Amino acid sequence: MRKISIAISLLFAASLHAAGGAKLRFDHLWIMVSPGAPERAALEKAGFRIAPELNRHDGQGTASVTTEFLNGYIELMWVEPTVPVVPELSRAVEKFRNRAAWRTSGWSPFGINLVRTTAADPVYPPTTWSVTAPWMEPGTSMLILTARDDTKSPAISVHAIPTDEAANTVQAAREGESSMFHHPIGVKRITAVRLIAPRDYTPAPAINYVKDAGIITLGKGGQWLIEMTFDGGAKKKSKDLRPDLPLIIRY
Repeated sequence: MRKISIAISLLFAASLHAAGGAKLRFDHLWIMVSPGAPERAALEKAGFRIAPELNRHDGQGTASVTTEFLNGYIELMWVEPTVPVVPELSRAVEKFRNRAAWRTSGWSPFGINLVRTTAADPVYPPTTWSVTAPWMEPGTSMLILTARDDTKSPAISVHAIPTDEAANTVQAAREGESSMFHHPIGVKRITAVRLIAPRDYTPAPAINYVKDAGIITLGKGGQWLIEMTFDGGAKKKSKDLRPDLPLIIRY
C-alpha cells in the first residue's frame, strides 16, 4: 500500500528544480472527491489507468486511489467512514469534507505534496507546522506549509517518502503493458503544474512560496482548477476533465 500525504501532491522534473537551486520538488497532487471516488471514471475515460490498491489512512479518516506516473501521481481522496480517526485529527476530517464540497464551500479541493531534494531543510514559510498520523511510518511527520486557519488555499505539504522514479522505471519496463505505469493515453511523466484560483483569491504565503520555488505556476479563473502537463506536451493535445474533476491535462 502506498504511504500517502495528509494534504497533497504534484511533480516537476528534478533537473528543473536543480537549475533554480531549489531544495524541494513536486511529488503528487491530491483532489478531494466523493466517497468511493466515482470520479475515477473521468480519469479512465481520459486514458489513464487506476492503480489497483485502495489506500486507507488510519487515524486520518480518509481513503484514496491513485493513478501513477514514473515521477509522481494523482490521488483521488475522500472521507471514508470505515477508516478510524484519532482525536487530534478530527478537525482535519472536517477540513477534508469542506474541500470535497469545494463547489459550494469555496475551499480548494487540492493538496500539493512536495519532497526534499537535499538532506538539508530549506527555509520554510512562517505558517509551517507539523503533523503525524498512525498511517505514517513510525517516527515520521509531515510538514504543512498552509496555515492552520487558512480555509481557502490548497494544502501544501512536505512528505518524508518521495516517489522513486528509478525504481518505477525498472518496474514499468519489467511489467510492460500490464504495469500500472502504462497508460492508454501514452503519458509517462508529469512535467508542469499550473494552479488556477478563483479571481477573488489572494495567494497565501505557502502558495507564493511554491510559485517562487518554480514548482507551480499560478493563474486566475472562475473556479479552482489544475492544469497538468505530461512529457512536455509533446503531442500538443489536451483534455478537459470537468465537470467530473477540476483538471485539464496537456500532453
